[in-house]
Amino acid sequence: MANTAETAAAPGTPVVRLDGVSREYGKASGAFAAVSDLSLDVPRGSFTTLLGPSGCGKTTTLRMIAGFVRPTSGRILLEGADATSTPPEKRNIGMVFQSYALFPHMTLRDNVAFGLRTRRIAKPEVLRRAGEALELVGLSHLADRRPAQLSGGQQQRVALARAVAVRPSVLLLDEPLSNLDARLRVQMRQELLRVQRETGLTAVLVTHDQDEALELSDHLVIMNGGRLEQQGAPREVFPAPANRFVAEFLGYQNFLTVPGHGPVTVRPEHTRLLADGEAAGGDGVLLDAQVRGVTYQGSHCLVEVAAASGDGEATLHCLHPGDDVRPGARVRIALPHRHLVALAGGAGTEDR
Repeated sequence: MANTAETAAAPGTPVVRLDGVSREYGKASGAFAAVSDLSLDVPRGSFTTLLGPSGCGKTTTLRMIAGFVRPTSGRILLEGADATSTPPEKRNIGMVFQSYALFPHMTLRDNVAFGLRTRRIAKPEVLRRAGEALELVGLSHLADRRPAQLSGGQQQRVALARAVAVRPSVLLLDEPLSNLDARLRVQMRQELLRVQRETGLTAVLVTHDQDEALELSDHLVIMNGGRLEQQGAPREVFPAPANRFVAEFLGYQNFLTVPGHGPVTVRPEHTRLLADGEAAGGDGVLLDAQVRGVTYQGSHCLVEVAAASGDGEATLHCLHPGDDVRPGARVRIALPHRHLVALAGGAGTEDR
């Protein structure tokens, strides 16, 4: 089922462009900015993820793209046309909600067909598209069932089929997997990615789950305090976080100041605890440290140490393959130069 959106623009035109968009709540004297001066392009055919903690502005941004919230300032362009004031029903948007929002009294076929009928599409075409969409998510054999007869994962797939069936310019996904258990979340990630690739749809996902974002996205947008902290391909952003906020949100745990490098971060899996007499290899920073704690994690232990840093003592974590380390032991830690990430960008918007 190839994507043929109802409207089209030049191939190089972003499907969504946010041009200096802000959204404030409250009166002027005590206004709160949920989103501040956000400029962002969503490339055609991309899977773009807005990633960040609760309250960072990602859901407000998604709702502005959908038309449910109007920006206080700035412009929203869809397919190259100014849609800032365009109502949601005229934006050719498909949306999958956290709560599925299926009609309990309707069959799956009728749920998927609902958006098509509101667009006054001829009945034979409605049935054909609804059937295609259900087949795409592997539920055509359950078309006559009702939502209550399905599992949570199946209901989410119906919601996805309904959004895809209208052939939207952009598919918006508002934390659609958060209500599923861990096993189903992994399965549905794969399902989402498969559907997006098979249809060629432009998708925008909101999530606070870094694993979900890294697995699904080809365009990652990290937000904090209503502002954009960093964006790019996950393979570019993950190894080179712009500042401490981004690093911490992506799972970096070790922060210290190294003479000649300044403030840096390095992931636990790249931090080596040296055995007695083991050489550091000559290509890294070597630190004397004391073990504070050891946590068994199955295939390895997570070792927490206190080490001297350029600006005082730093708490570091490293993964160690054995269980031969005890709290209080004096050890040496090696930090390979190639894995040290300079944090030239500062701490992020929270400290601006």
